[in-house]
Amino acid sequence: MDKSILITGSSNGIGAGIARYFGLKGYKVIVTYANNKSDGEKVCADIEASGTNASLYQLDVTNEESVKELARQVEEKFGKLDVLVNNAAVDWMTPIETCSFEDWQTITRTKLDGNFLCTKYFIPLLKKATNANLIIITSDLGDYPDENDIAYSVATAGTINFMKAMVKSLSKYGIRTNAISPGATKTNNKYWAQLGNTQDLWDGLAKENPLGKLSSTEYIAKAAYMLVEDDTNYLNGNIIYVDGGGHIK
Repeated sequence: MDKSILITGSSNGIGAGIARYFGLKGYKVIVTYANNKSDGEKVCADIEASGTNASLYQLDVTNEESVKELARQVEEKFGKLDVLVNNAAVDWMTPIETCSFEDWQTITRTKLDGNFLCTKYFIPLLKKATNANLIIITSDLGDYPDENDIAYSVATAGTINFMKAMVKSLSKYGIRTNAISPGATKTNNKYWAQLGNTQDLWDGLAKENPLGKLSSTEYIAKAAYMLVEDDTNYLNGNIIYVDGGGHIK
């Protein structure tokens, strides 16, 4: 298969799950990491064990030169890009009374600036693909903000609007843009760590879900694959809620 996918923030968590799944489907996978190279190497090893190609690159999605350099390297190695998944994010508790300006900037810039920069500099490579897709990972916090997670809630709301803007901007090139909004997904991010990351936490979150269970990285990856491989090439501008109905408040 001569199809390539790049997932930002794919050395662990949701991004790693998407990377592994698309590798199983035969895509050439471009894995990126911000700081933890060893985790990225493990993801690449898993993908290559499934019989397809994986490449690992360091990427700071908030740094314009870092994004531009990666776009140059991807063009040099692959010539085009079939799928870009803007997944990179950081999150921790940020109630307005205690959220520092540094925390605010770090969380919002990773989500908003990262989406802007990665989309902007990979458009030329997406335009070279016959069925190009931009997928943006969002959250229902963009619809229903959490008072203890203000920065990520606001950043996600902006990301949802960015997705809609990209539908208007990129459709003329044949690039389809969609978003995936996961429910509570068991990962090792800082937000869940602050809540204890215990089995009791996950059991409680599952009980709150309409279907009584959590999201998973595999569910999210399968939704991404469904959007990309839609044989009508007509799914565009959608938010796919992979949360068992949890976004219905």
